[in-house]
Parts: sequence; structure tokens; C-alpha cells
Amino acid sequence: MLLLFLACTSDACRLLCADVAVSISGCLLEWGATWEDFDVSTQNAFGNRCRAEWDSERTELEPRQLDAATGECADAQQSLGSMSCDELRALYFDP
Repeated sequence: MLLLFLACTSDACRLLCADVAVSISGCLLEWGATWEDFDVSTQNAFGNRCRAEWDSERTELEPRQLDAATGECADAQQSLGSMSCDELRALYFDP
């Protein structure tokens, strides 16, 4: 059971969900936005929804697709640290 827990917590895409929620939280005031603009009530709810969507999506992927997707999440997680609020806003609000 512990191994399953560790596997879930080290999933790059699940970790990315948490990191994106933290980054968005740091930008909300600058954007004049709230969590309701993301159709959630809190930072935690955003992360939970993201993780639930990923958990659902990953069940549809073949092993090689899953490896590619988690690699993309790991790359995105690294890029997220250097993103400005303007760059992050462009991902969510700008067409």
C-alpha cells in the first residue's frame, strides 16, 4: 500500500497540478482574479480537480504515451518556476 502511495505522490503530472495551483495563487491579486474564475472555490480545489482530471486521463494512455506525458509534465514543472504572472495568465486567460 505504501508503494502505491509513493507512486502516486511522485507522479510528475500530479506534482505539476500542485505547483500550478501555487503559482496561480501567487498571481491572482495581480490579475484581479479569484479562484471562481477557474470554476473552483480554492487553491486546493483547483489542485484536486487537476489531479482528478489527470488520474482519469492517464487510464486511457498506453505505457509509451504515459511515459511521454509524464516527461512533458516534468518539463512543464521546470518551466513553471521561471514563468511570470503575465506568461501564466496567457495560458489561462488570453485566447
